[in-house]
Amino acid sequence: MERIRKRSLDLIKGRIAEALVESIFRRALFRMTRFGMESDLRGILKVGKDEDFAPDFLALKESRVAEAPGVYHTLMIEVKYRRDLSRYLEVQSRKGNESVFAKSKAKWPNLFLIFVTDDPEEGQSCFQVLDLRAYTPGRAVKTAELHGIEQFQIFPNTVREYEGLVRQIFGVLADFKR
Repeated sequence: MERIRKRSLDLIKGRIAEALVESIFRRALFRMTRFGMESDLRGILKVGKDEDFAPDFLALKESRVAEAPGVYHTLMIEVKYRRDLSRYLEVQSRKGNESVFAKSKAKWPNLFLIFVTDDPEEGQSCFQVLDLRAYTPGRAVKTAELHGIEQFQIFPNTVREYEGLVRQIFGVLADFKR
């Protein structure tokens, strides 16, 4: 029973993390569309293999260059909730070519993994990004702050607002677990 409750709670936290990231990107004037397994028939029917992974979102933002009207910047985004992010990153780093990151990069080399955590390390944000273009299997995994990715054009104040939401929402869910 406890295992089922924990798995259900982790699923809820993951969906909340996706909703928060989607909202942040919408505030930064991105058009967001669900793209992942949950958005299509394969996810409902459980057809396909785990390696048939697809990112959660396709994010589009119109170019601000006057000479290029109708041209969109396109981003592929996967959102993951991780309570103990530093441990998760360390484990994936040790796995090398067998890591989730290496397998994802093989299929989606331009993917951005956005991690949401309610327990970031000192001085770290609740929203951290791994740009798979810069990932090398077997090396230490370095994340960046969400507002630090130039392509995203997300303001630090927006991230701080949403960090407050992360702490409030996940704080309530932590009480639910007891």
